[in-house]
Amino acid sequence: MIKYVATDVDGTLTIRRGDVRISIEAINGIRLLESNGIKVSLISGNSLPVTLGLRGYIGASGPAIAENGCIIYFHGYKHICNKTPPDELKDIALKMGLIESWQNKFRFHDLAFFIPRNMDKSKIKDLINEIEKNSNKYGFKVLWSGYALHILPEMGGKGFGVKIASELLGFKEEEVATIGDGENDLDMLNFGILSACPSDASEEVKKTVKYVASKPGGEGFLEIANYILKINNQNSG
Repeated sequence: MIKYVATDVDGTLTIRRGDVRISIEAINGIRLLESNGIKVSLISGNSLPVTLGLRGYIGASGPAIAENGCIIYFHGYKHICNKTPPDELKDIALKMGLIESWQNKFRFHDLAFFIPRNMDKSKIKDLINEIEKNSNKYGFKVLWSGYALHILPEMGGKGFGVKIASELLGFKEEEVATIGDGENDLDMLNFGILSACPSDASEEVKKTVKYVASKPGGEGFLEIANYILKINNQNSG
């Protein structure tokens, strides 16, 4: 029986991958799960203020998990990671032409940078490799979310964040479902009894999850929510 759902935000609850507008269908999906006694957590690469605020307005009751799993808010702060990227790594990213996220001033452990519109997107892997050469010696890693490039402590990651949040709520791994669309969701999608993604998720994610929705973005999330309820009904019958 699934009692807890942890879902990514950008590309999963938005209208489609690459869009930042929250889907009405996704909101309906979250409220459908919550009304059936299933707690929902938002887990995001965004800062805690953005993730926590969105959680409240949408109507999710599970912990807010921000900065790619580095910090959890549930009746107070719980820091999973214990350090912040040094200025040297930030300077390297800026010198490479990346644009610093306005949310960085509200972050504790994870720094985010955007790719300029005029930059060749095929160079993203080269950018990641170049920054990682310097970040590894400080104990940091680099993730690409499909929206931004993140520098965070090696111990960080959405999978660990969901694991800690599940323990806070008292749920076992076999009672958890995870939903995401990007490469930075992969470790999370290996946790729980069910993993799922919208139809427009990255190819690597679609190869990893147990259920791929037939629809993109938030429409896909609503489809997944109904699928979870169907599984629960079958298991309770």
